Amino acid sequence: MTNEELIAYCQNSIKERHYILFEEQVFAEITAEQAQLLAKRYSSDTLFMLPQYEIDFFEWLRTEDEAIWSDLWEDELAAPYLVGMYFLPRLVERDGRGFPICDLLDNDNFFFTSAQMQDEEGKAFVESARNRFENKEPLTVAQLLALEISVSPIDIWHFAYKHKVPLRDAKAAVAQLVDDHALVHITDAEHLARFINV
Repeated sequence: MTNEELIAYCQNSIKERHYILFEEQVFAEITAEQAQLLAKRYSSDTLFMLPQYEIDFFEWLRTEDEAIWSDLWEDELAAPYLVGMYFLPRLVERDGRGFPICDLLDNDNFFFTSAQMQDEEGKAFVESARNRFENKEPLTVAQLLALEISVSPIDIWHFAYKHKVPLRDAKAAVAQLVDDHALVHITDAEHLARFINV
């Protein structure tokens, strides 16, 4: 689909629904460059429906950690799963990180960036995990989480879903990394915001 066709598609969807609904095939064809173009063209007020793979994740979250799901979606005036076009570039990456859960108000945030990996201890932990990964040795959940954080920001729920790890094990891995002084866990959305560039 050309840029012009994609913009026309978005305009038609907005006229029909007041938000953009990408059909699965259309969403699959959007390039990273087109996602950037659309994010710049439409204001943050323009909403789009999350792709089906991310809706599937949030339906899993609703059953696995309903308090988090409610913190995100319960008070939405519109239907759940509508988000600003600003997030489109992140979602077309399809890397398992999805829509970032990083601004919870009623629950602790578990969103991590490489900036939260403390200097020496964090670097040493990631390096050790990277060596084990490259040597095809098994990784603990904490080592796998540290590697994921070192690659790109991720929240604990997407991490657990992506790697099919029970949430309690993922949260225990966070506690281990914090205890080992390898990770700083910032639970408050306001303080976490300075680490986030999504």
